[in-house]
Amino acid sequence: MGSLINLIAIPLGFIMRLIYSWVGNYGVAIILFTLFTRLILLPVSYKQQKNSARLQLINPKLAKLREKYKDQPEKLQLETTKLYQDENINPYSSCLTSFIPLILLWGVLAVVYRPMTYIMKYDKAVIEEAKAIVISIDDDPQSTQKSLDRNSMREELLIMDKLLQNPEAFTACIQDGRISFSEDGEEESVQKLSAIDASFVPEVTEFAKTFTIGGTNLSETPNTNPSKNSSVFLFLLPILSGLMQLALTVYMQYMQKKKNPDMPDMGGMNIMLYGMPLFSVWLAFTVPAGVGFYWLCSSAFSFIQSVALYAWFNDERVEKIGEIEREKAKQQKRRPSMMQMMLEQQEEMMRQQNGGTPAKLSGGPANRVRYSDDDGERKLSRSEMEEYNTAVIREARKRMAEKYGETEENSAPPANNKKKKK
Repeated sequence: MGSLINLIAIPLGFIMRLIYSWVGNYGVAIILFTLFTRLILLPVSYKQQKNSARLQLINPKLAKLREKYKDQPEKLQLETTKLYQDENINPYSSCLTSFIPLILLWGVLAVVYRPMTYIMKYDKAVIEEAKAIVISIDDDPQSTQKSLDRNSMREELLIMDKLLQNPEAFTACIQDGRISFSEDGEEESVQKLSAIDASFVPEVTEFAKTFTIGGTNLSETPNTNPSKNSSVFLFLLPILSGLMQLALTVYMQYMQKKKNPDMPDMGGMNIMLYGMPLFSVWLAFTVPAGVGFYWLCSSAFSFIQSVALYAWFNDERVEKIGEIEREKAKQQKRRPSMMQMMLEQQEEMMRQQNGGTPAKLSGGPANRVRYSDDDGERKLSRSEMEEYNTAVIREARKRMAEKYGETEENSAPPANNKKKKK
């Protein structure tokens, strides 16, 4: 999973770095980067919304089928599948495409949560040593270690926050070239620092100056006590993030119920849907403000996109789309795939050669067979066999043309341009 996330995060990190170098502010870069990722996912969201709207439109037909075949599950499944084919709807397409945003989301989160890796381009060894310094200079090393392990994906933001709180101790460890640990009265252990250098602290400090939005430092962790926050927005950020997620959930549920009044109550699922935004508020108070700010931006853009897509896919437009898709389904029935036509032609030829009525040959007897030495009939020559097979193919194509409404000229076999030997 880590390799897949890195595979996605590396190109996204390159884009994020370009945006940051252009605007010079990480808070603004998060806004533009979130907008960029939503635009990437717009085609997937459009297809999901289109499929969902069309499924909701045929719900009355599905309800009639369920009522009609309530005691015949196999017949119900067959008729439901037939209805989907007639409407040219794939009921599972939304499930398949939903994995694409989920996979991309992990890459986006990696870029936002790891600015030292994807923006400042520090390698893993430097970040690991910075993490060790944070643990060693803290008053409660064990608690800090657990916090970093528990928030491994967001550890770079936590490292930045700790560095800004105590830059002098951080610098002293780097200049000393080593750090020491001691746990529960055990013998002190020493770790040498070889990857990190003296430029790390001023570079991260300078970067942190741009890690702001509206004067609020996004590397700081919000506090539940309003008076202990450096700004009002820092305290409000987790709350605004949760409210925006809650508004998105309420709106989606309202529109789904409006489009499909017969939609069953999800019961326990509603607890999770409405509980997650509240949980995110608590979580945003335990991590740097940059995380909550990204959640706020992402939820806001998602809300705007959902409103726009629901307005676009109104009942009239969905009905027109349905007519187009139904016509496509009819055309697919009238014009089978090339593989299907070849198979049917082959079956027709086999039927005629193995007991069926052979096709009439132009310029020859009406009922020739390939050979029958036991019955004393004359064996066909090679040229006669070619003529016979050509006639069989022609007859099969004629039957296919009649079946699918094509002209015989369009389905005729290509002319044989071979020259006969004299």
